[in-house]
Amino acid sequence: MKYRDEDYEYERRRRELEQRKRVRPDAGAAAQRRAASGSAGRLTGTGAARPARAVQGAERSAGSVSGRRPIGVDPYDRSRRASAGTARRERAYEDTVSRKRAVQPVEKSGKKQPSKKARKKRRLRRVLFAIEGLLLVLVLACLFIISKWDLIQKPNFAEKDVHINELSQQAIESMSGYRTIAVFGRDEEGSHSDVIMIVNINNETGEVSLTSVLRDTFWNVPDITNGIEDKYAKANNAYHTGGDLGALNALNKNLDLTITEYVTVNWYAVAQVVDLIGGLEIDVPESMMGEINGYITNTQENTVSDATGAIKGTTQLDGPGLQLLDGIQTVAYCRIRHNNGGDDGRAQRQREVVGMILEELKSCSAAKLMDICNAVFPEVSTNLTLADVLSLVPDIGKYNITAMSAFPYHQVDAYVESSGSVKVPLGLAEDVSELHANLFGDMDYTPSSTVQQISNKIEDLTGYSAEDRTD
Repeated sequence: MKYRDEDYEYERRRRELEQRKRVRPDAGAAAQRRAASGSAGRLTGTGAARPARAVQGAERSAGSVSGRRPIGVDPYDRSRRASAGTARRERAYEDTVSRKRAVQPVEKSGKKQPSKKARKKRRLRRVLFAIEGLLLVLVLACLFIISKWDLIQKPNFAEKDVHINELSQQAIESMSGYRTIAVFGRDEEGSHSDVIMIVNINNETGEVSLTSVLRDTFWNVPDITNGIEDKYAKANNAYHTGGDLGALNALNKNLDLTITEYVTVNWYAVAQVVDLIGGLEIDVPESMMGEINGYITNTQENTVSDATGAIKGTTQLDGPGLQLLDGIQTVAYCRIRHNNGGDDGRAQRQREVVGMILEELKSCSAAKLMDICNAVFPEVSTNLTLADVLSLVPDIGKYNITAMSAFPYHQVDAYVESSGSVKVPLGLAEDVSELHANLFGDMDYTPSSTVQQISNKIEDLTGYSAEDRTD
């Protein structure tokens, strides 16, 4: 019977595998002894018939001591290679773990520090808790404002009742992107508006410009109670005859504006805000000392809460200089005009105080803002809705007053028989063009036909026009 090479190879591998199963822990040393005895047998003639494969197996077994493959291991056995690779990976993993344990910081208590992943999760939980707390505060603030909103005095007219001139499409587009609100400050009797201010907000940048309309400005004052459109008087007479709606109509008609939102406050509301923010540091000039204490007394006597009838307390000033003024003292400071810049100086001080109050409000806590709302809401009249107010609150931090001015830009003191001492605009139409350039960036604004007619009528009644300007 003839054997093939494959049969010999198979038999060799089978015997080697059998031999591997019988390997003892000292197989290497035993193989060396057999190899030595085999060499001695060849020299003495014994063991001559020993198979060559046995000698080779012994040599391989002996070679395993020096790092070669052990005796009886099949060189084609892939399972051994895989197990060896697994063992190496396990040893490497154990070495890595031991090194990490060696460098892992240990607390004084002996406990391990949390892992980086655990610390990250803990930080995330803290951030989430902080956000939830902030949202809770905002929700409570909104609920508080909603509960107090009914205290605000609401208007008795609709937005459609507000007069707006016929304007060009270009003029309307130039005013888009801005929010313009009128602010009126009622005098002690509540019949005239001592403060007439235009608050213009750039919705994109948060920049705010304050424009005071001098209360003695001589222009068109439509009398909505009698339906007289061609009436000319002081600007503050519009509130006297027509209230909030009459004051809005006068602004829009004389200035080509589209204001529909307004806020009206009394002296008590302003004094309350100043007291609640801790007062304002104001440098009182020496020139005011002759009359400011008189204004303080008058203001205290006439500053009465619309809601409760309460009167606020105060003290007289000891002298000029930088000092902390309370609410009544601040209102008195804003009222002074004789020998201190007249109507222009008074309007400037009013704008400065409004700017200071806004800056203080930006740094007030939520609890302080709630106190201010609670105190001021009953003294306020506005057609702003609750949604309007809440939409303004999130952006209060970015609002920044960047410009203050008084209107008319060009005017002269004059006496008109029907109105007494007034401020006559020197070219109302030209000043309106400048106003739109300052508020809305429209450098080529052309006044409407209504404004042009009013400007011409003022010239006819007073004899003053743009040609009388000296600058």
